[in-house]
Amino acid sequence: MKLNAFRVFLGVILVLSIYLFATAPSPIAANPASAKTISTQLALSILNSENNIARSLYTKEIVLAGKKQGLKFDEDWKLDNVDAGPLPAQFLRETAAQIEKNSQPIGLFLGSDFPINTANLLQGKQMNFFKQIKLSHEPQYFFMSDLNRHIYMAPDIAISKACVSCHNKHKDSPKTDWKLNDIMGATTWTYPNATMDHNNLIEMIAAYRKGVQQTYQRYLDKVNRYKHKPGIGEKWPKQGYYIPSLDVFMRRFEQQAAASTLISILKSNRPAAKDE
Repeated sequence: MKLNAFRVFLGVILVLSIYLFATAPSPIAANPASAKTISTQLALSILNSENNIARSLYTKEIVLAGKKQGLKFDEDWKLDNVDAGPLPAQFLRETAAQIEKNSQPIGLFLGSDFPINTANLLQGKQMNFFKQIKLSHEPQYFFMSDLNRHIYMAPDIAISKACVSCHNKHKDSPKTDWKLNDIMGATTWTYPNATMDHNNLIEMIAAYRKGVQQTYQRYLDKVNRYKHKPGIGEKWPKQGYYIPSLDVFMRRFEQQAAASTLISILKSNRPAAKDE
């Protein structure tokens, strides 16, 4: 689904959901999608869910399956003499960089208490909340006055043995005993306002998906410069020395993300339960 079509589709769903969950019949406002605000905590949790789906798809279906077919992935993937794609963490960071170019004031970064790159070390208030994440395994939401940003931090979990092995063997890793399902860090989102309307939410989701789209396109651009190029089209690495085209990859991602995103949006429009 193209991004413009996604905006139209989601806008229609939002209008219908607001109307259906209204507590009593009333005239629909000229711009009903703006009639109800939602919390930034909920909005960022929706983005984080989409990000988890995109990262899992890229990690499992592109990186892990691709390595079995001879595809390479390397932290130096941007170098001209390296025929490799981005590692999962780099895919996230590239997506974050693309999002920053958008007009939506969304921040996204990946931090840790044991980062390979010391620039990603969590400190101060964020480190304190990260410690709570490690204890509870639950996201944390808070405000940082020095940044004037609302922060949503979610656990970044080691989802594959390959991720664990890569971090344990890396020459710059400060920790070499990571295990599967360990919390290796925190995916952190920032936004300036405490609430937003649904139009903002639509634009935020579209901005995130555009970031994924642009990052995957950068990977394809690099693949097209390989000496030994894989086939690019409908097929995935599990089928051989192939990678999916941009449309095929995005269609799979959007199909997987659609249900959870829509359910969260619909829930955001339900009226609060009244005391008996």
